[in-house]
Amino acid sequence: MNRIKGLTTIGTTDVLGVSISASFWFILAMLVDPDEYGNIFYFLSMAGIVSLISPLATNYVSTVFSAKKIDVLHEINFLSLISTGIGSIILFFITSRLDLIILVIGIVSLNLTTGKMLGEKNFRLYSISNVFQKFTTLIFGLSFYFLFGLESVILAIGLSHIFHIILFFKEIKITRYHFSRIKLKFHFIISNYSNNLIGMFGGHVDKIVIGAMFGMNFLGQYSLAIQVIAGLMILPNIITKYLITEDLYNVKNIEFKKKIVICCIIISLLGIFLVPEVIPYLFPKYMEVIETIRIMSLSILPNAFARIQVAKYLSQERGFIIMAGSVAYVSVLFLGIFTLIPLLGIIGLAITFVIGYIVQVGTHTVINKKFPYIVKK
Repeated sequence: MNRIKGLTTIGTTDVLGVSISASFWFILAMLVDPDEYGNIFYFLSMAGIVSLISPLATNYVSTVFSAKKIDVLHEINFLSLISTGIGSIILFFITSRLDLIILVIGIVSLNLTTGKMLGEKNFRLYSISNVFQKFTTLIFGLSFYFLFGLESVILAIGLSHIFHIILFFKEIKITRYHFSRIKLKFHFIISNYSNNLIGMFGGHVDKIVIGAMFGMNFLGQYSLAIQVIAGLMILPNIITKYLITEDLYNVKNIEFKKKIVICCIIISLLGIFLVPEVIPYLFPKYMEVIETIRIMSLSILPNAFARIQVAKYLSQERGFIIMAGSVAYVSVLFLGIFTLIPLLGIIGLAITFVIGYIVQVGTHTVINKKFPYIVKK
C-alpha cells in the first residue's frame, strides 16, 4: 500500500510537471522558427554545464545521504553554494548574461532540494515544489515572451526556480560545520560528481557541439525531438526517483520492475506509430523530426533498464558502475556526432541516441558481473 501511495504521488506529480513543462516548450516551438528554438537550447546548455560543474553535491548524493541519515549534507551544501557562486561569476564574464546566472542557481537549488525530499520520502513537498516550478515555467515563459520577446525566456525559466532557491538557502544554516565528515564519504561523493560531469557531455555539451558544427536549425529540430522523447520517458524517470528510495530501504521489487518494462514497450510503440502522425499538424516547421522520433522511441526500453540499474547501484554506493555506463553512452554519442551525422544527418543522430542507451545497459551488466556486490555485515 505504501508503495502504491508513494509511486502514485511521484508519478502524478511528474506526469503533471512534465505535461506542463512540455506544453511550454511545444507552444514555444509553434511560435518560433527552428533556428531560434535551437538558439534557446544552446544557451540553456551553457547554464546546464555550469550547474553540473559547480556544485560538489548531486541530486543522487542528497537522496542517498538523506535516506541513510548521513549527517554531512550541511557541509556539502555550503561548499556547493560557494563553488556555484564562483562558477556563476565565470559564466557571467564569458557571456555577460545575468539571466544565465539566475538559471544556474535555480537548477542547482532544484537538484539538491528535490534529492533531499526524495531521500526523506517527503513526497508531499516534492509534489508541491515540482508542480509549482513547472507551472511558473509555463506562465513566466509565455508572459515574458509576449511582453519582452524571445530573449527574455531564459530569465523567465530561471525565475521559475524561486521556490527551490528559497528552500536551498534555508538549508544553509549558520552553524558549526564539520568538514572532516566529508572524508568518510568522499569516494562516493566524487564518483557521483564525476558521473555528473560525464553525463554533462551527453546532456549539454553535445548540444553546444551540434549547434556549432551543424547550425541552430539542426539543433532546433533535434531539441524538439528530445522534448517529445522526454515526455515519453516520464515513466523511466519516475522509476529512478522511486526505486532509489525502495532500494535504499531494501524493498524487494522484482515483479514490479517487470511490469514497468512491459509499460515501456507499450510507450515505445506509441512513439513509433502514433506520435509522429500528429507532428505535421502541430509543428509544420519541424518536419525533419518525424522519422527522428520514430527511431529515438526505440531508446525508451533500454533507458528504463539503465535507470533501474542506476537505482540499484546507487543504493549499493557503487558509483563506479554508473560512471562506466555514462562514459560508454557519451563515447557512443560523440562518435555518432562526428561520424553518422555527416553521413545521415539528423537520422544518424537518432540512431546514435538509441545505440548509446543499449551500450550503457551492456556496460552496467558486464561490470556488475565482473565486480559482484558483496553485502557488508
